Amino acid sequence: MRTTPSAFSDTWCCTIDISRVSEEDRGKAQAGGVRQAIEEEMGSKEGQQSWRCAAVVRDVRNADRIKVICRDEAEMQLTKQTAEKTAIKGARVLRDQLFPVKVDGANRTAVLDLKGDILPGAMEALGKENEVTIAKIHWLSDKENGKTYGSMVIHVTKGADAKRLLEERWFHLAGESASTNVFEPRQGPVQCYKCWNTGHKAFACKKEQVCGRCAQQGHQHRQCQVAEPSCAICGEPHEAFSRNCRARAAQGDEY
Repeated sequence: MRTTPSAFSDTWCCTIDISRVSEEDRGKAQAGGVRQAIEEEMGSKEGQQSWRCAAVVRDVRNADRIKVICRDEAEMQLTKQTAEKTAIKGARVLRDQLFPVKVDGANRTAVLDLKGDILPGAMEALGKENEVTIAKIHWLSDKENGKTYGSMVIHVTKGADAKRLLEERWFHLAGESASTNVFEPRQGPVQCYKCWNTGHKAFACKKEQVCGRCAQQGHQHRQCQVAEPSCAICGEPHEAFSRNCRARAAQGDEY
């Protein structure tokens, strides 16, 4: 018997990441300091003098993230704007939380074009068909095997919608249905999107930017026109972000 993740709840919150805050500013980037800065800025607005954060908590799974709990969506958006305005150097206000749902037995012709890219308008069309808002789709199955059916993960904007899709057990694609399941991502490697090596992130990388498709300088992989890919990590004929990369696979893969 499968269970629906308890994380699928529509708690409105503004999440602030402080992992890039310098050591000398760490004291200002604690929950109390974040609360004070936001409340003071909000309190300076007309009619908001008595406004207070509903709650400010640490993310139990990531100590470098502070969550400002909000009462509704409107307050959440206003809190995000205020947090961005008052954030100390290095702190980042994260984008809205998304909720993943795995879809198995999906007909690829409703999702992918002949090149294996997500069809233009597919997210909007599938979202409308299933009465959800889809922010992102990732095809999980091998795009090269030629099989008509495979698995994908969709990311919806509301926890209630993700919960409903799991409870109803079906996701519809152009009139055809595929089964829904809990998405359990594998632990992936830390990979730099500047030099494409693993073990560090782009913001800390001192190397030159190279293309993730052909390993050459001067452009990024989205603009790459090279016919045959070449991995910047191992030199094999695939992209640096490919699941087929043995060097990347040695550290695991996000999907």
